[in-house]
Amino acid sequence: MPLILLTASLYWAFRRRPGRRPAGTWSLSALLACFALAFSAYQPTVRAVEDAIAPDLSRLVSNSATLSAGAAVSAVLLYLNYDAPEARRRIRWRLRLLAVAVATMSTAFAITPGELMWSRVETNGGPAEGPTSLHIYAFAYIAYLSYAVVDCLTQTWTRSRTATRTTQRLGLRTTAAGCAVALVYATYKTVNAGAALFGWNAFPGGPRCSSPVTPVSCAFSVTAPAVSVLLITTGLTLPAIVWPVTQLLRRRWERQSVADLTPLWRDLTQVCPSIVLRTIGGETETDLVLHRRVVEVCDGILTLDEHRSRAVQQAAAAAVATTRHAGTDRGAAIVEAAVVAGAIRAARAGAPAQDDPAPRAAGADAREGDLRAEAVWLRSVSRQYATAEIVLRAADHQVPALTAA
Repeated sequence: MPLILLTASLYWAFRRRPGRRPAGTWSLSALLACFALAFSAYQPTVRAVEDAIAPDLSRLVSNSATLSAGAAVSAVLLYLNYDAPEARRRIRWRLRLLAVAVATMSTAFAITPGELMWSRVETNGGPAEGPTSLHIYAFAYIAYLSYAVVDCLTQTWTRSRTATRTTQRLGLRTTAAGCAVALVYATYKTVNAGAALFGWNAFPGGPRCSSPVTPVSCAFSVTAPAVSVLLITTGLTLPAIVWPVTQLLRRRWERQSVADLTPLWRDLTQVCPSIVLRTIGGETETDLVLHRRVVEVCDGILTLDEHRSRAVQQAAAAAVATTRHAGTDRGAAIVEAAVVAGAIRAARAGAPAQDDPAPRAAGADAREGDLRAEAVWLRSVSRQYATAEIVLRAADHQVPALTAA
């Protein structure tokens, strides 16, 4: 987990981006790095080294990293909710409070004798046996942690109500769930510290955890913070991870759609060259190319409207009715592809206009203004135009009009 978080932190901070780094980049990188440090402090190798330096030093490092991560979470959310100057002003206040909390904890840790540290105290009876300095340490830690969690929860709720991207809303709600779990941990620490002042051990249990929930103190002291870190980290990184993936899938879909539209587009532009739009922008921009193709295909179909044959439409509908595609969108696409194929034949042959042209396919009004819906429909029509046997057979019913020409 520490290596994964540290790798993500370095990637987010130093990966190449077009233009300037977005506001909050360093805050999110710091968040991941702080969580990595908090987790690494509990590694067995680190525990072995700390015995040679100072007992329980890993707890001070982990707690300080946890508070720093809380400040980083708030910073990320502040950059989402405010413009950069206002966000930086609010962050400076939170960093001052963080510095006071970490300084208080470090001082309390430094003045506590080694034989009275947590590992000794917990072995001999629990937090209630600890010295006053450790109680001060606990209250400094709890105070800032509670402030950071409530701040994070408030900022998350504010932003989630205005977020427009689905991944961002989902990420913020996941972060809010992590904050709720963190509040459980903060409540546990508050109760434990308050009880210790009166010599009472509120959550009895040994120094080791046999499972995530046994003894009961482990559910609050170990499992709750780990789950909250997982949820908060996932929530804040989810939009950043999912967004490139969704963009990749979108471009792939656009390229495939352009390829699927090509057979129909090519034949339409041969009989109606005027529908080809003037080139604007780069041909590598898949969204622009697809937009052009959809508009050009739509214009081509409308241009051939006078050649739409009812005989072709009826023949195709009758053929589709005998297949499993009857009453489906694919069946409708086959019928439309047959009508368009017949119209293209008529236009090539210079046939006269139909006295009673076939009506447009159902659903055209519902798709109006929706580029994606129109692209999905037209790519289905184009596929059937290029491959369906029904289309070829039904288009032959255009022959009488061609003979008349």
